[in-house]
Amino acid sequence: MKLYKQGDKSKAVCETCKDVISTTFDYRTVPFSDGSGEVKNILVAVCDACDAVIATPPQSTPAIKNARETATKSIEVKLPAPYLEILDLAAYRIDAMASTSFRKSLLTYYIHLHYGLIKTDNMPKRSIVKSYPKKVPTKRLSLKVAPRLYDEFEYIMDATDLKTTGMIKEIVQEIEKDIVRPKKPKHLVELQRLAMVTTA
Repeated sequence: MKLYKQGDKSKAVCETCKDVISTTFDYRTVPFSDGSGEVKNILVAVCDACDAVIATPPQSTPAIKNARETATKSIEVKLPAPYLEILDLAAYRIDAMASTSFRKSLLTYYIHLHYGLIKTDNMPKRSIVKSYPKKVPTKRLSLKVAPRLYDEFEYIMDATDLKTTGMIKEIVQEIEKDIVRPKKPKHLVELQRLAMVTTA
């Protein structure tokens, strides 16, 4: 496997130029396509015609992976087990093939949904948070999310004056109201598409 150096030449397909173009390897700061962060000063192949980054050599892959891992932020809570059961039942109703990993997709969808409603002054009504007997076990829920979604979550908490656990409980109860209880769940088509992508 070749070790590329700054100034080395190669060829690659440039999506901007729509052609096979000569490239020069150089160090660049490259943003992630999902906007969740960037990786600084990695060796990449740069199009000689339009200066776009069009390829990364294998030697830059570990740096990209490390940057992605550090770019994510955590939302961590302890919830009574029934809250997670609501999430899993909602996931099953959306897609019978969905596993517990779909919890994250479902919650992030609703975080973004709530963010949009609050930004347009359509804040959902506060739910009365359910309480459970002390003998009900609690379970840890951990979500790794992109900084952009984490910022949306913080914005929602500020707008509702809720802490992390309270906000997640509100969202889970909203999911129960929208998906678990009704004969025709809300947002079903969008969520089924999401399930197809995330559980493929």
